[in-house]
Amino acid sequence: LPEQEKQKKLSACSRHRFLYIPPCTPENFWEVGFPSTQTCIERGYIKEDNNPQARSRRKQPFNALFSPKRNQQQS
Repeated sequence: LPEQEKQKKLSACSRHRFLYIPPCTPENFWEVGFPSTQTCIERGYIKEDNNPQARSRRKQPFNALFSPKRNQQQS
């Protein structure tokens, strides 16, 4: 077969022809293992809070409903 016909035949029957372009893999997708904490911060996986919010405290102490001391006092 002439060269042009060979190319036509190959493009018609080849399983490696691209009808669509496959999507690109995300950046750092193929890196094996766990990145260091500094690398995670640089990539934006971890966001550091310089001013963490303080936890709110209860205004009144928590009274347990079933306390062993309370049961002894009532007896």
